[in-house]
Amino acid sequence: MKTLVMSFLNAAGSKVNVRLNCVKDIVDQAAINAAMDSIITKNILKTSGGDLASKDSAYLTETTKEDIQL
Repeated sequence: MKTLVMSFLNAAGSKVNVRLNCVKDIVDQAAINAAMDSIITKNILKTSGGDLASKDSAYLTETTKEDIQL
């Protein structure tokens, strides 16, 4: 499963991570930038350190699951 992690800085300068699970195999950098800009502009997230102020980074993680027979 792929997860997109978008990191922002809030008004207090603290890092805030937003994780989206099950992202598509093809991830467009421009779309991620636009989504992050929209999240900041529309002020849709509340943090203890105030509004999101800027983008910090974004990255993909991938996890695999392997069942173990007991």
